[in-house]
Amino acid sequence: MQEEEAKQHREQPIIIKKVKKGGHAGHHGGAWKVAYADFVTAMMAFFIVMWILGQSEEVKEQVEAFFQDPGAFNFVTGKRAVPIDLDFRPSGDGPKEGKGEGDNKHEFYFFLPPEKDTVLIDKAEAQKRQEAIVDSLRAAEQVSKTADEIKKYLGEETARRPELKDILSSIRIEMTSEGLKIELIESKDALFFEIGSARISEKAKNVLIQLAKEIGKLPNYVELEGHTDSRQYSSQAYYTNWELSADRANSARRLLEQSGLWESQIIRVTGFADKKLRNPENPFDMSNRRISILIKQLKMDDFLTSSIKEEVNLE
Repeated sequence: MQEEEAKQHREQPIIIKKVKKGGHAGHHGGAWKVAYADFVTAMMAFFIVMWILGQSEEVKEQVEAFFQDPGAFNFVTGKRAVPIDLDFRPSGDGPKEGKGEGDNKHEFYFFLPPEKDTVLIDKAEAQKRQEAIVDSLRAAEQVSKTADEIKKYLGEETARRPELKDILSSIRIEMTSEGLKIELIESKDALFFEIGSARISEKAKNVLIQLAKEIGKLPNYVELEGHTDSRQYSSQAYYTNWELSADRANSARRLLEQSGLWESQIIRVTGFADKKLRNPENPFDMSNRRISILIKQLKMDDFLTSSIKEEVNLE
């Protein structure tokens, strides 16, 4: 008996149990997340409804309009669009409805403030443009005032210093579509520049210094042009009217910048040689030798910035 019991004991299998501590069964581990998400969504909808109920009738109408036609709103600015029907059909007694020939009537959305029923620019942009118009008018008045000041100076200097009569009477001032043009015209040899040279005469230096003081008070940009007559250097010369006209314009630029013009006020310096004659009927006339100082007129667009075209505050 003892031998049989010992034999059975040896043949009994050994069972090892492994117990996992902590945690729950995997089949229901994420169910609470779904329920929580539904609860948060319901609460958000509840608060949105409560917020809408507390708003004005205008806001309620806008919300209602959005859910009825979301495409009628600008998703960047939130502004409502005004649908405009554009009819591209030719005028006349032709058919008003497209029947077999296609419909040429199209509907476009123009994003405008809700109270607008016509295509109008945004109030903020309109205000900016109005301010720009006022600023440009003031700038034009300032340029005109500067022209008067220069003419006054020329008249007073002519009366006070007769020796400057020739050089002062050779200055032309006129308003053009581009702005105020001041031209220093050679009426005789070596009046503003030495013959064949870009060296400015002493009398011309005094005039340019006074001009710089007046022009430097303006916010306008300035362009300089150098011109010559059609008298050419010898065919073997490497220095031509192109170099001479450009060098004279640059000489005037340096003196103006040293005498009153603010930094970067001069935006262009050009030598035209004899390609833009003042007296085309006589290409060799001395009046074709000149320096032109153009005070650029400030226009409305110069006062407008890209900010007026942005409908979103990106701060």
